[in-house]
Amino acid sequence: MRNRTLVVVLAMLICLAFSMMAVAAPAKPKKAAPVKAAAKVAKPAAFNYAALLDKLWASPDSTVVATVDGAAITKGELVRASWFWSASTTLEELIGYKMIVQAAKKQGVTLSAAELKAKEAEAVKQSQSKSIEDLCNKFKVSHDRFLLTIRRSALVDKAAKKAIKVTDAELAEYIKGRHILIRFPGNETDLTKRDAAAKTKIDEVLAKLKAGEDFAKLADEYTQDNNIGPDGKKKGGELGWFTHGTMVEAFDKAAYALKAGEFTTEPVKTEYGYHLIKIDVLGKDAKGEQKEEAIQAIQEKRLQTEMQSWYTKAQAGSKIVNKLAEPAPKEPAPVMRPQPPPRPAVRPTTPPPTPAPDTNPDTTAPAPDTTPPPPPGPSN
Repeated sequence: MRNRTLVVVLAMLICLAFSMMAVAAPAKPKKAAPVKAAAKVAKPAAFNYAALLDKLWASPDSTVVATVDGAAITKGELVRASWFWSASTTLEELIGYKMIVQAAKKQGVTLSAAELKAKEAEAVKQSQSKSIEDLCNKFKVSHDRFLLTIRRSALVDKAAKKAIKVTDAELAEYIKGRHILIRFPGNETDLTKRDAAAKTKIDEVLAKLKAGEDFAKLADEYTQDNNIGPDGKKKGGELGWFTHGTMVEAFDKAAYALKAGEFTTEPVKTEYGYHLIKIDVLGKDAKGEQKEEAIQAIQEKRLQTEMQSWYTKAQAGSKIVNKLAEPAPKEPAPVMRPQPPPRPAVRPTTPPPTPAPDTNPDTTAPAPDTTPPPPPGPSN
């Protein structure tokens, strides 16, 4: 009996254990449904301010161009505000552009498609933009406004250059050269040591020059000037064309003492450091491409002044009627003063004769215009 009871208890315990194991054991994971690949999110179209302006211009005036807390601003409101707020300023700009085009046309100055493209590319590069569209987006201008500005500037530039005449005497004042600069070390406070460090280095370069090494190659290797061209390449120390007064006095004096092909045999000290200078061409000897290059350099130097002068002359020679400007007051008609009566054609040459005095005057006769004497009184 006791054994049978023990067997039943054990059986119950075993069953309980198995049941507990079943409860405690984790359920077998169901196979997860395959994850669908996320749909590719389309990239938003690149913002194009000029194209957006074109699109909205073609839309009706009721088109909403902005909202503020749900309140709409329509294209019609924008156009009206633009007209009444800035019509005068915009018209002045258009007048200036038309005036330049007309004045240039009178002088036979026009722009070719290639010249215009080159100016557009130059503007894009100077603004550090990737393209014309990028430039328009950056400065919030329309493509039309950008092209107008470029054409205006290019026409004035070309017309002004045409007006600049470079004489042989002016050309002879220019020289073309290059230099090698070793600066004073900026981390040295002792002036004597600063000078000595720069002098030691420039003397090493000078020794190589005297040994026959190429000046341009040594400049690319040693110069501490900003000797990088627009294309990002080194320029062999090129300074281009310059004239008296362009450089500091010590540099100017040493450069103009050299002939073409010569370099300074001693370092030239300036406030920037020590220089070695070489002259490539003298203006008076320039021919062919070198002469054209020199003329362009001179024109560039005089260009800003000439552009202003050309614009002023164009403005003075243009007949402009601006209906948004206040009309000029009319000058009042001159007041006619009364004229004196005409004088006789012939004046008398001699005065009329003076009457001779009366030699026998009648003293008894009363003087004219005098009161007669009173009548005599009664006799006694």
